[in-house]
Amino acid sequence: MNFWFTIREGLKGFSRARLSTFITITSIVFSLFLIAIFLVLSINVDSWIGQIRSKLELEVYIDRTSTDEEAKKTEQQIAKIDGIEKSVYISKEAAAKRFEKEFGKNIYEILQNNPLPASIIITLKPGFRNAEKAAQISNELGKVNGVEEIVYHKELISIIDNYLDIVYLIGAIIIILLITITFILLYNTIRLTIYARRDIIEIMKLVGAKKSLIKRPFVIEGLLQGVFGALIASGAIYFSVKLVIKFLYPFLLFKADIYFIVIIMGMLIGYFSSRISVQKHLSNV
Repeated sequence: MNFWFTIREGLKGFSRARLSTFITITSIVFSLFLIAIFLVLSINVDSWIGQIRSKLELEVYIDRTSTDEEAKKTEQQIAKIDGIEKSVYISKEAAAKRFEKEFGKNIYEILQNNPLPASIIITLKPGFRNAEKAAQISNELGKVNGVEEIVYHKELISIIDNYLDIVYLIGAIIIILLITITFILLYNTIRLTIYARRDIIEIMKLVGAKKSLIKRPFVIEGLLQGVFGALIASGAIYFSVKLVIKFLYPFLLFKADIYFIVIIMGMLIGYFSSRISVQKHLSNV
């Protein structure tokens, strides 16, 4: 009986403070929708950046005095370094062919000999495709016998890392602000509901009702508002993603886990904001 009484009273709270309930649920929907949009953008930005990072290569130039056999031994040592996914050996002759392909001229016709050094093209494993890891591997490569020089797009990868950190920081600040605003709105809605029902609360206290019985409907009301807001936001996300994929960007990535995150966030915001509001204001009634 207590369970259904709690649910019924929690739902009644919706009609007792209609305007504030509407504003609160709308705010929850808006906040959770924006948070979900940020998560979708994060997934797609990670994918785009991952594609750029996958093209990151380090080119290791071998000492010009090394023979092909010595260069291949150097390659074998390099392949043992942690973080290296693949290494491709480019001999002096292969380097001459690359030169001709890129510049349209034969190196032997220009200089009468081939001064190009042998080199090794290195691709990093996914977890090592950032500025810090690439620098560590570059240092390790520099210690290998026969290595003359290491070249890669150090500045580009540093810029990507720095801008990505800034984007995530701004996103985290926006999410915290949205959650805080939603929390305050729900907190105040429950406060208004408590004052609207102060006569009933007083009567319940006089007849000896337990504090938990009086508090529970307000907590349930906040929880239900959070859940309703999360469900509406999930529906809005579903249709928004469908529309974007159909009309704007068919390659948009989306994970169903986002629905789960949105609903859990709605429940947590609803539960804790109403619980704190009840603890604060019920004793004053």
